[in-house]
Amino acid sequence: MFAVERINIIRSYLREHGKLDVHSISKLLNVSEVTVRRDLEKLEAEGSLTRLHGGAILAEPETLPESREATEEERREEEDLEEIARVAFLMVRDNDVIMLTNGSIALRLARKLAGRSGVTVLTNDIMAALEVSSQNANKAVLLGGSPDAESKAVFGSLSEANVQKFFVNRIFVQVDGISEQLQLTVSSQEKAALIREALACSEEKIILCEAARFSRNAFYRLGPLSLASKVITNTSVQESYKTRIFAMDLQLFTSINAFEGGA
Repeated sequence: MFAVERINIIRSYLREHGKLDVHSISKLLNVSEVTVRRDLEKLEAEGSLTRLHGGAILAEPETLPESREATEEERREEEDLEEIARVAFLMVRDNDVIMLTNGSIALRLARKLAGRSGVTVLTNDIMAALEVSSQNANKAVLLGGSPDAESKAVFGSLSEANVQKFFVNRIFVQVDGISEQLQLTVSSQEKAALIREALACSEEKIILCEAARFSRNAFYRLGPLSLASKVITNTSVQESYKTRIFAMDLQLFTSINAFEGGA
């Protein structure tokens, strides 16, 4: 991984958390603590952070927005994301090798993996990788690439080349929409390109999509739903979609059937 990539990842992590420790970052980036300290020195010289013993903090922490109570719609969306992450977690076994593509569910699932041991997680999601790397029983491998500040993930030709070097038991892919024609769509060309490469490296392909995103089209088409082995969504998904997915011989999981069936 190039120095500029490491520094961009460190910047993204600091913006999210306000602080970091050298040991966790060196483990995640697979470089020595000496290398991380040199990166922190550069960032301190440009005024981005203040170094402390064993780590660093933001030099000028960003002002937090005034707290407010979540709306009913926001609470419902959070519950939907948690539903999907819980079902996905049930599909992970101790000592699995899995991949998480970036998205709002990746970090939630990464946190739940503290309930497993010996799991290796390959991901392009920076925050999910850092979460897993903090779990003593599990291991994270962050793909190299160009960091995107908005999604806090890495993309690009380096990510696509790197993912070809791995093979995982199962991949969890969050899509941004499933059209009426059951086409998978995502928000960016870079995300679509990385997912296409990653799907070829996985034994089991699991699609994650909120029920509210069925009948929606994101900007880039990934391919037909038949690329998947399984689909995880919420209990509120329309019956018409359930019928069509079952007709394709795909397994569809929601929170109810996953927990009751012990999947």
